[in-house]
Amino acid sequence: MATAKAFDTYVDGLNDILRAFRKLPKEASAEMRVASQAVADKHMAPAWRNAALRYAGPWGEGIAGSVRAKKDRVPAVSIGYKKKIFSGGASSITVRYPSDMGNRGKAGPYRYTDDGPEGTPLAFGEGTNWMVNVKNYKPAAMQEWAKAVDRIVMKWGIL
Repeated sequence: MATAKAFDTYVDGLNDILRAFRKLPKEASAEMRVASQAVADKHMAPAWRNAALRYAGPWGEGIAGSVRAKKDRVPAVSIGYKKKIFSGGASSITVRYPSDMGNRGKAGPYRYTDDGPEGTPLAFGEGTNWMVNVKNYKPAAMQEWAKAVDRIVMKWGIL
């Protein structure tokens, strides 16, 4: 099953940049992934952990403990593990979106129910809306990532 990708920032021309990254030599691509992971470790992961801890209610600690930077060409984080960490056997993947959206949206009502496919998951209610509190990292992260892209482009003479 493919994992859905979600982006929380619009970058004009990003598709062109990503297309050009495909033409990178393996060493340059690896360097880009390391630089992007460093940006995510420094800016994104702490912001997502903090939001989960402060706003995700009783699920916050479990969700925050599962936030990690990904090794990708653009800074990215992954949230959730399959390991069951909550009472009742829920994993951090299972609760990350229902804890945010509750019975609103696609995350909760049809999948995580106590009373069948149409019921509302009692544990999540209206949700905590914790994901909207993750904003403060974007300007610094994007600026640092842009510098890394420029450095790699200059070093490898590409794009």
